Amino acid sequence: MKRTALICAAAFLILSMVGLTVSAQDGATLYVHKFCTTCHGQNGISMAPNYPNLARQNERYLFNQVKDIIAKKRTNKLTILMTEHPVVVGINDEEIAAIAAHMNRIKK
Repeated sequence: MKRTALICAAAFLILSMVGLTVSAQDGATLYVHKFCTTCHGQNGISMAPNYPNLARQNERYLFNQVKDIIAKKRTNKLTILMTEHPVVVGINDEEIAAIAAHMNRIKK
């Protein structure tokens, strides 16, 4: 678990050096540019058992989970990685909604 957390933290740091601007209406592109794929997998299916799958989840549920993580209402070790990442902390409601809608539409 520590190894996975360290890999994700390193990936966040490396990828956060890239400045990208994307329309919030494109949830698929935002999902990649906001580095969600790092822990949650290319198609919303996690590459590690300690990260949740996002594919096919309810949009409102995903939206609320991200808002709680940013507000530091969730404090497990994995969400702490997200609350310390500048890209995640800087995500706005429109972007969260677009990503959540994209994740909900994934078929398999």
